[in-house]
Amino acid sequence: MKKLLTLLFGALIALSLFVTTGNTAKAAGLDCGCPGTPVVGAEKNKIVADLLSSQGFKEVKLDLITKGSTWNGASSVEVVDLGGLVLVGVPFVSTEGVPSMYVFINNVFQMAIPL
Repeated sequence: MKKLLTLLFGALIALSLFVTTGNTAKAAGLDCGCPGTPVVGAEKNKIVADLLSSQGFKEVKLDLITKGSTWNGASSVEVVDLGGLVLVGVPFVSTEGVPSMYVFINNVFQMAIPL
């Protein structure tokens, strides 16, 4: 009788694990608080490599570096897709220590946004 009760309660516990409702597992979102969606992975790498090899970026980078600004390299570049329009933001830090995001669309410099 003791074995039968153990078997019944064990089955009841096992069944309750599968039947009960609970929190579903959710994937970690990449919500940046912006209206577009961040581009990550291989697609981001392609876009960043295309930007870094463009003449427009090279001119802006050379101008900023000659003025004393610095940047952390390609790993700090942000790419956002706004439904077909891809914005690429490259953070630079001025000599005064003020960080700014330099925005490029189609490898053409658009504006600098102070952070």
